Amino acid sequence: MRCLFVVLLPMLLVGCVQKKFLTITAQPTDAMIAIDGVERGPGPITERFLFKGRDDTHTVTVSRLGYKDQELSVTRDFDRNPIEVELRPRTRRVTFTVSPAPAMLTLDGKPLSKEPVSSLSRELEFTVDAQDRWIPHKATAQRPNYQPDDVIVSWLDNKTTYPLKLEPLTKNLVVTSEPSGAIVHINDQEVGPTPQTIEDHPFPIDPETDEFVPQKLTLKMPGYPDVQTPISWEEGKAEYPIDLAALQKEVRIVSDPPGATVTVEGKPLEKTSDGASVARLQFPPINEKGELRTYKATAVLKNANSEWEPKDLVIAWDEGKSDYAVKLKEIITRPVPLLSIDFTRGPEGWDVGPKRTMTLAMKDVLEGTKRGGATQITKLQPGTIIDTLAISPDGQSLVFTILFSRDANDLRSQIVVIRADGSGGQEFFSDGKSLDIMPSYTGGGEEIVYSSNRAGKRLSVWSMSTIGQAGFTQLTQGDTNDLWPMIDVDPKQRLYYQALVDTRPDPRLYMTQRGTTIRKDLTHISGTQPRVSPKADAVIFCSMNEKTGKRDLYRMPDAGGAPLNLTNTPDIDEFDPTWSRDGGRIAFVSDRGQDEEKRQNYDIWTLNVDRPQQPVQITTNGSHDDCPAWDPGGQSVYFRSNRGGEWAIWKIDVP
Repeated sequence: MRCLFVVLLPMLLVGCVQKKFLTITAQPTDAMIAIDGVERGPGPITERFLFKGRDDTHTVTVSRLGYKDQELSVTRDFDRNPIEVELRPRTRRVTFTVSPAPAMLTLDGKPLSKEPVSSLSRELEFTVDAQDRWIPHKATAQRPNYQPDDVIVSWLDNKTTYPLKLEPLTKNLVVTSEPSGAIVHINDQEVGPTPQTIEDHPFPIDPETDEFVPQKLTLKMPGYPDVQTPISWEEGKAEYPIDLAALQKEVRIVSDPPGATVTVEGKPLEKTSDGASVARLQFPPINEKGELRTYKATAVLKNANSEWEPKDLVIAWDEGKSDYAVKLKEIITRPVPLLSIDFTRGPEGWDVGPKRTMTLAMKDVLEGTKRGGATQITKLQPGTIIDTLAISPDGQSLVFTILFSRDANDLRSQIVVIRADGSGGQEFFSDGKSLDIMPSYTGGGEEIVYSSNRAGKRLSVWSMSTIGQAGFTQLTQGDTNDLWPMIDVDPKQRLYYQALVDTRPDPRLYMTQRGTTIRKDLTHISGTQPRVSPKADAVIFCSMNEKTGKRDLYRMPDAGGAPLNLTNTPDIDEFDPTWSRDGGRIAFVSDRGQDEEKRQNYDIWTLNVDRPQQPVQITTNGSHDDCPAWDPGGQSVYFRSNRGGEWAIWKIDVP
């Protein structure tokens, strides 16, 4: 502060007026000094005061922007000189409020309170700077886990209350996923797909616990389980990489019967002590729709005695299902090869050769019917192929052929005779050097007639004795292949047979008087397997439907003529007809029946000649049964079957 020297002048008395000279200074020095309302400028100033009376008073006013005005009364008795006036800053009482929780307050960086407060009032001083601008104050509220809040307090404000609001801490969240494209949810609100950046996400505090309010980050993607993780301030952590794990579960597969080997996608599974097959599988999505992967499991079971059909099982996510059971079906069939005779028509006529096919046989040889099963008559070497068979008129003997082939151009056979009950041995009536097939007995049983190529390339009809007479007699000659020969009963001795004529695509049925070369074409339709009745008054045969390729049974007079369709089933295959001894019934083969697997297979059937529309099924085993031959007593039928896995001759009772 500048030192002022006051010069006290002697008071001069001029009449009754008294004078005083006073020096006035102010702080700040540029404050304006006014005397009795008249500005005199900044101090220091020296003023002469005149007092006309004892009560006369002068007013000194000091003012400056930013300070409170100060007045001073000067009387005749005033004894201060110099007069020093120090102006005080302007003041205002203000109130600070804090929400949502108490906080520490500072003013211009200096604490206003020792404890957190929700409200605080203070008298604040206000002044101006060198450019006469009001100097504001800055109040700050601070509390842990909140963003601090500032407020500027100015003299020019038209308010005295200043609220401070503490906002939650915020940070940027950078969310990524593997695979990308998962939908991000924050507190159940969808944000968008990954990678995703959420800017300035708030983390509020629970005012009662003073802890961060729990929040959750959830990622959702079709085909993956939702991934949920809690998030908080975490010291400002920003990056959240999340791997989406495919659904997975442990699979336990048991088989019925137990013990099956189970593979998944071809890889065998481990087994537990109780025989279950186990694996841990993942089910990732396979497309944008979120459809999950599936696995193909296969159960296989085979032991020394049985084999079961492999069973496939699709293992899906199935809502996390872990236990699977697979019921296996025992294989009750087995493949059995069949060698047969193939007749094909080429550019030069009909050719004869071997044909190999695979047939299906039931392992079980039983019929599965209340009337009992069939009886096996032959037990030949494994792999033996039986062809057609016939029974002697007295029912004591069976004749059949055995086919064999060493290559594609080789086909031969042997004719074998055995007892009808299967006892005793086998008597071979041919040497196996030619193809001798389709044998049948003559009416008295003294001869067997059959087809053979022993005299050349073509098959013709031959006969041989069953009572010991030597030699073989050729009954037909010519340029045809003659098949299925049969001679009616004495005394007519007519030979019926099927012929393949090189100039015709269809098989023909012929009849010739034995001992002559004259033959008669019996019918206008094609036919196979002619069988003359025991009464020699009718012939039954087969004819194929050109549209369906199936065969029907026909009957015609013994001398030929218009045939009658006995079965009339264009979608069913029927063949191998044979007469009963009394001529009242016919045994034949048909595929109209079904086995337990709903498969059509060849079985033995019978029909009454007077009621052909009501056939009766005789065999139901499900194997391949054909070549029936009536027992002369009419109570049973012999037939060929592959049941059990080998070709054999069987016998079954007929109701």
